[in-house]
Amino acid sequence: MASFVLSLRKRGFTLIELLVVIAIIAILIGLLLPAVQKVREAAARAQCQNNLKQISLATVNCADTYQGLLPPNWGIYPNFTPAPYNGEAGLFFHILPFMEQQNLYKDSLQPSSPQGNNGNNPTYSEWGLLLIPNVGRLKVLSCPSDPTLGMGEFPSTYPVIYASYATNGQVFQSSWSFPLAGSGQAVVKYPASIQDGTSNTIFFTEKEAVSYGSSSWTPDGGENWWPNWGSLIASTETGVAGYPPQPTGIAAMFQVQPKMGCTNASYTGGCGNGSIANSPHTGGISAGMGDGSVRFVAQGTSPYTWWYALTPAGGEVLGPDW
Repeated sequence: MASFVLSLRKRGFTLIELLVVIAIIAILIGLLLPAVQKVREAAARAQCQNNLKQISLATVNCADTYQGLLPPNWGIYPNFTPAPYNGEAGLFFHILPFMEQQNLYKDSLQPSSPQGNNGNNPTYSEWGLLLIPNVGRLKVLSCPSDPTLGMGEFPSTYPVIYASYATNGQVFQSSWSFPLAGSGQAVVKYPASIQDGTSNTIFFTEKEAVSYGSSSWTPDGGENWWPNWGSLIASTETGVAGYPPQPTGIAAMFQVQPKMGCTNASYTGGCGNGSIANSPHTGGISAGMGDGSVRFVAQGTSPYTWWYALTPAGGEVLGPDW
C-alpha cells in the first residue's frame, strides 16, 4: 500500500528546471517582440498613408468645386478678394468640409475677419476653432507613429492645432493676403498649374507635430500648427512675407526619424528641422501626390529626385530611384 501511495505522488519541478523554462519563455518573447513591433509600425504607416490619401483627394475635390482653384497654404479662399463667408486660414482648414469635417468648419464662423484680410465680412476663421469647446485632435491629420503628438507649448489646451503632415510650398502659396502684393504670385489651378504631372508632384508629405532644434525659420516656432501655416515646407515665398526662405533644392531633402529632445539652438546632427519634411518611420517617408495616390519614398532616394518631385512645373524628369 505504501509503495502504491508513493507512486501517486506528483513530481514537482526542480529549481533548475524552472529556471530553464523561464529562460526559454524569455527567449521566445525576445524573438516575438521585434515581429510584433514591426507589425504595429506597418499598421501605423498604413494609417499615415491612408490619411495622406484622404488629404490629397480632399484637396483635389476642393479645387474641382471651385473651378480648379487650389486653396492657398495660408490666405482667404475661395474668393481671393474679401467676400462674405470666405475662409481665412491655412490649407488644412480650407479643406475641412471635404474631409467630413463640415460641422467643425461651420462652427468656426466669425462675424468679421479676426486678422483683417477678409474685411468686415462674415469669415470662417482658424481663430474660431479655438473658441469651440472640447475640440479634439483630428485623426486624419495625426500619424500614429509621430512621437511628438501631444508635445509643444499648448498640447492640452489646444490639441486641435497639431498635425503630422506638411504642405508643399512649391505648389501651395503662403500669403497674408492672396495673392501677396508684390510677390509676383500667379493663381494656382488644378491641374493646369501642375505641368510636371499630378502623379509626379508631391502635394503633401509627413512632418512631425513638433520639430525640435530648428534654427532657421519655421512657422510657429517649430510647432506644426495646421490651421495657420505651421505645416509649410519648401517655400521660397516666405522671404517676401518678411521671413527668410525655407530650404529648397537639395537642401530640402527630408529627414528620417530626427532626434528627440534637441534644443532650439541647432538642428544639426540629426535634430529635427521644422522647415523641411521629416518622417517618424524607418527607411523613408510617405508622400501624397497630386493625383491622390500615396507612395513611400525610400531614405536612399537622391535629394535631386526629391526636389524634382516637389516642383510642379520645373520640367525635370524624376530619377530611376523614384
